[in-house]
Amino acid sequence: MTLSTTSENQVHISDEELRELLAKLVEEDEEMANAITVVHALPWECIAPPDEIDEYLYILSEGLVQLLIISREQRRLATAVIGPGSIFGEESILQLEHPRLNFCAQTIQPSVLWKLKAEDAKRLLLKHPVLRLALLRTFGMRMVQVENRLEEVAYHWLPERLAAELIRQSRYAGSDQIRLSHQGLADILGTYRETISAILRDFREAGWVKLGYRRITILDRDALEKMSGVIRE
Repeated sequence: MTLSTTSENQVHISDEELRELLAKLVEEDEEMANAITVVHALPWECIAPPDEIDEYLYILSEGLVQLLIISREQRRLATAVIGPGSIFGEESILQLEHPRLNFCAQTIQPSVLWKLKAEDAKRLLLKHPVLRLALLRTFGMRMVQVENRLEEVAYHWLPERLAAELIRQSRYAGSDQIRLSHQGLADILGTYRETISAILRDFREAGWVKLGYRRITILDRDALEKMSGVIRE
C-alpha cells in the first residue's frame, strides 16, 4: 500500500489506509491476533459499559459508535461519533488521577470491535506505532467534535441543533428514515425528551418530518438543511 504525501513530503495516512494497516497488523502479528476479543454489536447497543471501560482498550474495526457521558441522574450526553480505525477506552492505560464521569460507547450502526485487556494494550502500543497513531488521531477528532458541540450549545438554539442532528443521523443511516427515539435524540443533544418531542411536533406540522414509533422520516431535507445551515459539521 502506498501512502499519500503532501508537497512538503510529509506522510499523510487516510482513514481507509489506517483501517487497512490495523487489519494487516492483526493478520501478521500473532500476539496481536491472540490478544483481541472480537465483539459484534447491533445498532444502539452499549458496547463499552461503565464497569468495563477502565479494563479494556477498544479498537473499532467496522461501523459507527457514539461516545456518551452519563450523569448521576442517568441523563446522557453524546460527545463524539467515531468510525473505523478509532480507538477509545484510554482510561485503562493512562490511569488518570481524576477519572471522568460515567462513560458509555453506543453503536449507531452494526459494528465490529476489538477488545484488548489493559496490560496487553500497553505492551502492543509500545510495540506498534500504528496503534499509537490511531489513538492520537482519535484524540484529535474527538477534541474537534467536543469543541464544535460546545459552540453549538453556546451559540445556537435547540431547533437548529436538532435539525442538524437529524441530517447527521440520516447520513449515518444512509436513508431519510432514522431509527431513533425522542429520548435518543435528547441524549445526543443534552436536553429533555419532552423538549425534543415538542420541537419535532413543530417540524411535523411544518411538513418537514413524519413521526413514528422510534422512527423519524425526513420529508423536507432542504428545509432542515436551511434550518441547520449555521451548524458546522
